[in-house]
Amino acid sequence: MSLSVQKAQEIFENHPTRFSRKEKAALRSTLRQELGKMGYADEEITEISASGTNLLVGDPHAEYMFTAHYDTPGRTGWMLHSSWLWGQTGANVFLMLIFCLVGFTAPMACSFLFPEASGFGLFWIGELSIMSALLVMIISMVIKNNNNRNDNTSGVLSLLAMAQKVAVDEDMRKKCCFVFFDNEEWGLLGSGGFAKHCKKNGIDLSNTKVINFDCVGNGDVLTFASTKDTPITGSLAKAFEEKGEKPVIKRSAMIFLSDHANFKNSVMVSYTKKSLIGLLYLPLIHTSKDTVCDVEQINQLTDDVFSFAKEGII
Repeated sequence: MSLSVQKAQEIFENHPTRFSRKEKAALRSTLRQELGKMGYADEEITEISASGTNLLVGDPHAEYMFTAHYDTPGRTGWMLHSSWLWGQTGANVFLMLIFCLVGFTAPMACSFLFPEASGFGLFWIGELSIMSALLVMIISMVIKNNNNRNDNTSGVLSLLAMAQKVAVDEDMRKKCCFVFFDNEEWGLLGSGGFAKHCKKNGIDLSNTKVINFDCVGNGDVLTFASTKDTPITGSLAKAFEEKGEKPVIKRSAMIFLSDHANFKNSVMVSYTKKSLIGLLYLPLIHTSKDTVCDVEQINQLTDDVFSFAKEGII
């Protein structure tokens, strides 16, 4: 059972951004309707207010927890502009070099133009220059990005596809739950709040297998990321390798960091591209050009993950 292109198109057109509270609420309403059509009862769908509004479907004590963030980012794509050239890592290094360059050259230029300026004054000129650059970054974060098909409408569609498969399988209904996280773009706040909510309410997630879909609609390199070596990462990679795939495993730090970081046995699933020098990056995210989402690729990915979970090999 696959997610239809028509259904994906409805999400693309009706919910292109989930930046404001009103936009997020509208998507949650649509998700409730779609999940209801699949056979999920109202009491199985819960909104959990914890550093945002997270939508839980099913029993959080389940063996498998499939997740994705549904909020969308600001216009910070300029910070990743060099990704096509030297990858996500290179883009972050490039950005840091810009900050260092600004902090160094501003006082140097001032010293040249105003040779009577004191060393203490030059120091503060450098500090203010860096603070101004940071202010530009912050401003870009609060201006919503208009196109978000890969980041992370692709993840939302992945959860709908998984929920559709699980809905008609009585055994898997007992083993799986789904969480649509809020506020990932603001520092993984939604998933962090959800994890604290579970701990506070005696829900032990230490043995839960968390599979997080983030940016799976554009790219040709199947990529798994985790903050440390986790059993679910290794078993998922092995399962795909036995299918003839060549997945890449990355360590989440500043890069490939998503909601999976708030859970013990977790993995982020993405599709990436290789830059001109062979480093991986997530194409066009946080930019107005984030208009690609391969629904067929999502259906194949979720078919495979569902089969691996049903067979108990992950």
